[in-house]
Amino acid sequence: MNVLKKNIILIVLLAPAMLIQAQDITVRSDEKLNNENVDNYNTYYWASQIDQTLDPGYYFLNDLVLKATIRDAVKGELEGRGYKSQVSNPDLIVNFRVFDQPVTIKGYEGYGTSYWGDMEFRTADDTTSYDLEAGTLIISLVDRAAGEIVWQGFASGLINDNAFIKDEGKIREAVNLIFDQYAHRATEYSKR
Repeated sequence: MNVLKKNIILIVLLAPAMLIQAQDITVRSDEKLNNENVDNYNTYYWASQIDQTLDPGYYFLNDLVLKATIRDAVKGELEGRGYKSQVSNPDLIVNFRVFDQPVTIKGYEGYGTSYWGDMEFRTADDTTSYDLEAGTLIISLVDRAAGEIVWQGFASGLINDNAFIKDEGKIREAVNLIFDQYAHRATEYSKR
């Protein structure tokens, strides 16, 4: 086989991977502005939904490998900011979900019935409504003691041809872009 044919075959095989890499990720976040505790957080742990095997519902993606990839990426971002994992009485409860269909969320509507597991949290009275497109990852942080969502970030654009992009590098990029919107560090980390 001549060199030209080999190059053409290589380009045809790599074209889908290059299109996936070119996918645009859009990020936004929402923070409770009157949160006086934000600079006192040092520890986190996961909402029970994260450790469950599958989530009931039809608006979000149920994929255990994807869930583990996202959890590892979120853990890396939090620990990079000085937060420590702590099972009992953490400062922050962390949760995430991937929507594979368009959905509108406001307060607790749209997250799915098992998003917070057996925990109850409230949102601020002036909760914003979000129209999320298919292929959106949402990450939520809750002040455990106050029982309120204090920050959440969204990344959309993680879908290609009606399939969620599960590439580990792309997931880590999306989580990193989300946390670029989170301007806080653990108290102990900030003192160094």
